[in-house]
Formats: sequence, structure tokens, C-alpha cells
Amino acid sequence: MRFELLILSLLPAFSLGDIANPDPKIFPDWSKTNRLLPGHVAESNRIQAFAASPNSKHVAYVRYRYNITDNKITRNLKLIDLSSDTPKTSDLTEPKVGQRDNRPVWFNDDHILFEAIRGSPAYNLFSISTADNKISQITNYTSDISNIVYSKNAKQIAFVSSVYKDMTIDESTKETERIESSPSSGVVYDKLFIRHVNVYMSDLKSKLFTQPIDLIDGKIVTTGKAVNVMAKYKGDYGIEPASYNFSPDGKSIIFSAKITGIDESWKTDVGVFIVPTDGSTEPKRINSNFNGAASSPVYSPDGKHIAWLQMATPGYESDQNQIILYEIATSKQTRLMSDNIYSPNTIKFSNDSKNLYMVLPIEIDEPIYKLEIATQKLTRITDGGFVVDFKEFADDKILVSHSRATYPPNLFSVSSNGDKKAKQLTSDNDEMIKSVWASPVETFWFKGALDEQVQGLVLYPYGFDPKKKYPVFFLIHGGPQASYYDQWGVGTNYNYYTNQGYIVLMINYHGSSTYGQKFTDSIQHNWGTHPYYDLMEGLDHFLKHAKYADEKNLVALGGSYGGYMMNWINGHTDRFNALCNYVGLFDLVSMLYSTEELWFSEHDLGIPWIKADREVIEKNNPERFVANWKTPTLVVHGALDYRVPIEQGISTFTALQRRGIDSKFLFYPDEGHGASKPPNVLQLQDEVFKWFGKYSNTTVKK
Repeated sequence: MRFELLILSLLPAFSLGDIANPDPKIFPDWSKTNRLLPGHVAESNRIQAFAASPNSKHVAYVRYRYNITDNKITRNLKLIDLSSDTPKTSDLTEPKVGQRDNRPVWFNDDHILFEAIRGSPAYNLFSISTADNKISQITNYTSDISNIVYSKNAKQIAFVSSVYKDMTIDESTKETERIESSPSSGVVYDKLFIRHVNVYMSDLKSKLFTQPIDLIDGKIVTTGKAVNVMAKYKGDYGIEPASYNFSPDGKSIIFSAKITGIDESWKTDVGVFIVPTDGSTEPKRINSNFNGAASSPVYSPDGKHIAWLQMATPGYESDQNQIILYEIATSKQTRLMSDNIYSPNTIKFSNDSKNLYMVLPIEIDEPIYKLEIATQKLTRITDGGFVVDFKEFADDKILVSHSRATYPPNLFSVSSNGDKKAKQLTSDNDEMIKSVWASPVETFWFKGALDEQVQGLVLYPYGFDPKKKYPVFFLIHGGPQASYYDQWGVGTNYNYYTNQGYIVLMINYHGSSTYGQKFTDSIQHNWGTHPYYDLMEGLDHFLKHAKYADEKNLVALGGSYGGYMMNWINGHTDRFNALCNYVGLFDLVSMLYSTEELWFSEHDLGIPWIKADREVIEKNNPERFVANWKTPTLVVHGALDYRVPIEQGISTFTALQRRGIDSKFLFYPDEGHGASKPPNVLQLQDEVFKWFGKYSNTTVKK
């Protein structure tokens, strides 16, 4: 497609299409357009962490690149010069395998701090001069340090590193080596978690450190030892920082951390703490009036306020994020935007402390809004698409990493006054995007469960001709409290499937997270009812109006909860030619006893030994309907998946095999809740293409 139209504005002027008659203007000259393949995406340049210089004249960012042939990854720092009308980009560091340059932080207008390996035994802190590209190593720890934050007024950095109780970073490295060399391998647990995400738990915990640094004789050096500012915390040692920031005067740090203890696996309580930069006193919790999750704590630049996002409902990870404004002088808390029905996921103060910027997901977009604190006036700053991250880097401009289904994340400079004018700063993937088909997202609405409106998303196949018929690839999202967005993807990219010749259809069913909290909450105790109704009604609505869709040629793929829905679909309809269950649930009872984050399943479904809850669980249990299964299914699961343990995937495959249904099991011994390693992602998509190609009579394109 024509990418030039997209880079002139953050919001391309694609109207919401009539699904019965797609706008011919969105389609390119097919004779001059190639297919977008997973290999293109795997080898594309990915923009990761970024930061603007204090004088706003430069931006440093990390470029990630994977090479399929060598199976190697490089990360290097790049620099954007904003001094002219046309931004100029250059390499700050060379893209070499193994050095892993990451997370740039500006020390001043001429020096950048960054994390890297570069021959050291672990991730350490380095600096580079923008004048001569000279690199110096600042720290030399034997265990990783990460997530560097710098305070000019404190002349200190803050970072996290994993340590044992009462040990330094280097002492903890030696202790780990001692434990690993022990002839016995047993580990004793007396509370949950035993394992979390994709690792088994140990006494090694992430802690927040500060360390003084300064520029001396033209070189940035440490001027004192690292201090664990959480060491005086009197609660459970397992508490680990999630996000943190220095106060403007550099005298304190605010951080959020999940409260740990005997009940941490079934409670979501997250504390917001203030602690002196020197760690001289115990961290003080300022949100103890709440028992829900909290995130994104930030100081106002004038030092008068702290703001954070707070969930009110204990044990509910998908509750609405409320914005809490905390007056430091009086400890008074005020909830902002009290009438808002949506859930912001990131907040940051403006430079003048008068506004809060936030990412506020609504329907298929994740835009930035600006909230004027005094008047509560809300202004939308960006329009369609997905904001990955943002930073205010001048009084009238915001630096934004932004993507759509039609292009991967790019950096833009966006006006903060709401006129939505944007200037593209990076062009790392422009040539690739100009040459391939990446369908834009179009949407439609229909009446779903509870007689409420539900939104569907459609993308069109390569070579689209409205007079022809195309197979339908039904993508079903996980979460379930999540949504499909107008965004680019790597592990799963909608346009992987459009370029194999499929129409891609998605439904943001009841329980999705971007249509108001009531809509999100409606899935509680209704995993198999409201979403399934929405999915079938949305599919019927689409097939009725889209005459170019082949109603006899349907395939479906879902991951996590979407994988649960594959099993539910298999027990309730045979309208699909084939299914793919990707890290999905099979038996809710065994799942509730083996998953790690119990708060999620207990809130959504209940506690299995309580009679009323057990009835809800069984009502929504796909295992009860195995006798109805008929549809060929590809099952994908990883051994390190502790969210939906691999036994769920094995059980699905066992049921399929015993019922004599054509099926395959794709097993990853080195993956968790979804494939993340580039070769595995490529293999996964190849297996999906072949599986669905077999049942949709579609030739795999490579």
C-alpha cells in the first residue's frame, strides 16, 4: 500500500468502511505490491527505548534487529538530530552481536547513559559522548542492573538489581553460584508463589538501588556505593519495585510494588511508597487506604503533587484505573476524572505541572489525552492507532512511539495543543512498508449479548477483488479483559494472514477492555456465554453483508482465553473447517488449582471448593463438551507456561486424539505463555499457515 499517506499525519484519513463495499482507494496496484511475510516483520527494525535530550535538540533511541540467516540479534543506539526541518538519524553505537546496548538516559545535553553488556559479566551502566562517540564503562557489577533513572539534582542514578536479603549485588552473585553448585537440588516452599510467569521462585528478589555519579574531568564516574533504599522495609522481603521516579529536588523516590506475603497469589494489593534517596528511613506507603492494584506513580515537576493509577476492587486485575492526585503537603487524595468510564494505563505530568498526559484506550485505539487538572478539561492529542510510549520533550511537543496495522512503531513529534499535527522522526522501515500489502483496519458494529452494541474489525486479503470469494480467518483475542487494536504486531500480526489470502475478522466481545468498565466487567462468571454469543453474532453479521467472504470456508485461531474459546467453539458448533488453540485452557477445575495468579481465575470464575462457584466453573468448562468435538485442531503450548500450564494443551490434544479428530501438537520446551524467540515465532506462523491451508484449500505463500 502507499505508505506516504500515512507518514504525513499520525492519523491517516481512512474512514470507517462499509464492509459490504470496501473503499477501492485503500487498495494498491497489486502488480507493484509484494506480500508482507513473517520474515519481513522478523527482520524489520524495531524501535525500543527512547529519550529526548534536556535541550530538546536530539533524541536517542534503541534499534533492535534480528537476522534470520545468522539467528542473531543486535541492539544499538541511534541519534536523531532535530536542529533542521528534516530530522537526521545516525548510529551512536555500532550494531554488534553481544553488546546489547539498551535504555538511553540523558545525563546532560552531551552525554548519554545506557545499559549494555559490552564484555562485562552482566548488564552494567555505560556512557557515550555525542560529540565524539567515546564510550566509558561506569559500573562493573557481576549481576544485571536495569531500568536506569537519573536525577540531576540528586546527582544519583536509580536502578533495580536482584539480591538476597542483607547482601550486596556482588555478594548475591556469589551466593547464587554457591546454591547452584550444591549437590542437592530440592527447593522447599512454605507459601505461594512457587512459580510465576515462566520461572520458579527463589529468595533472590529485585530491589531498588540508588548510587551517586558525577562528571569529573570529562568522564562520568560513580562517587559512592549503591544503596538498597528498600532495605529498611519492615514487611515481607519479597516486595519488588515495578516503576519509580525521583522527586524533582532529588531527595526522595516514589515507587510502586506488589505487597507480598502468604496471600500474594490471590490478592492484587500494590503499594505506592516514598523513600529517601539515601535509604535512611523505611519506605512510607501513601495508598494504604486501597487494597487493589496501583501503577504509574509520578511526581509533578513543581514537587507539590504525586499522581498514580489506582484500582479500587481487591483481587481484580482488570478493574478501572482511577487517577489519584496526592497533595504532598497535606497528604490529601483527590480522584480525577470521576465520571470517566474508560481505564487509562499510563500517566505523566506536563512540564508546567498543570496537566496530566495519559494513554486512554478507547475502542480500537490507544491515544494520548491531556487532562487540565484545574478544570478537568480533557483534550485528545493523538487520533487513530496505538501509542507504545510517549514523553513530553518541549512545552508544546510530545515525543510519541506510535503504530497502526499498516506500519510498525515510529517516533513522531506531536503538538500538545490537540491539533493532532505530527512530524515523523524515524523511517527505519519505510522502504519495506512501501513495497508490501498491509491492510488498514476497518470496523463495524452489531447487536451482541445483552442487546448491546459490539465492535468488529476487518482486514482485507492481498490481491482483493470484491467479485471473488475469500476464506475467513477469525482471530479471537485473549485476556479475556483485553482488546484488538489498530496496531502492528510481531508475534501475531493481522497482516500475516491477509497476505496468505484470508479476510481477517476480529470481534471485541463482552469483556473487552476498551468499551467502558461495565462492558469489561460483564464477562465475570460468563466466559462461555456472552463472548461466544458476540463472536457468532458478529460472524453472522459480517457474512451477511460481506458477499466476498466464503461462509463455507472459515478457520479460527485464539490464544490464552482465545484458546479456551477454541475448545468452547469445538464443543458448540462445527461451522469452522479448522481451529488453532494457542496456549489455551481445557479444564477450568485443574486450571484453577495449577495456575499461579489465582486472583485472576478466582475473580472471573470463583473458588472451586465453594459450591456456588463450582457451578459457575462447570457451566463455563470446555471439558464438559468434549463429546461434541469434531473440528480438526492445531494445539500450541510451551513447557514454561505457568499461567496456563502445559497440561491444558496436552489435555486438549489427548481429547482430540482419543476422539479420532485430525490434530497436531506444536510443543516449545523453551517458551512460556506464547512464543517470543524469533525462530519460534517464524516456525509457529509456518505451522499455522500449513494447518489452515490444508483445510481452507489455500496455498501457503512464502
